[in-house]
Amino acid sequence: MSLHAWILREFDDMTARLQTQVLAVVAPERRHERPGGGNSITWATFHVARHADLALAIIGGGEPRHRGGFGLGEVEPVAADPLDAAAVEHLVLDVTAAARDFIATFDVGQLERVPDSSGTLERAGVPRGEFAWLYEQWSGQPVAFFLRWPLTAHATNHIGEMIATRNRMGLSPYSS
Repeated sequence: MSLHAWILREFDDMTARLQTQVLAVVAPERRHERPGGGNSITWATFHVARHADLALAIIGGGEPRHRGGFGLGEVEPVAADPLDAAAVEHLVLDVTAAARDFIATFDVGQLERVPDSSGTLERAGVPRGEFAWLYEQWSGQPVAFFLRWPLTAHATNHIGEMIATRNRMGLSPYSS
């Protein structure tokens, strides 16, 4: 298997888990629940979409769908107005489809290229002071980092969080 095929397969596996193990199992009207605390499925999905969308803009040269820093923090704000679960699902499916299209035609010879992440974050209106950690984490990173972390592994980590939330909701398809 080629490196390109492996990257695409990993991304497809992550996307399939999100769709089949979370979104297809938990009805939109229940995705705001936070059993046992932690983040809701809607928030975690929005968070994943925000990071992936920014990463895609950084490595693909496009413009992100959202401006500002809302959704980039790991913890769901308690005072935040509830997000529309159906709209968030639509967003994450749009972002993952765009990322898949990018990855499908990506030249793996570009994996070591270092894109201007700080410039993209600034153009997206991500406040440098509040999100200094993101600027620092992403600054100077090669394209390989963005494919490996925000587009795949970061999402995989939060899908695990969503699956744990789904299970605490009593919706595990694997329990009797």
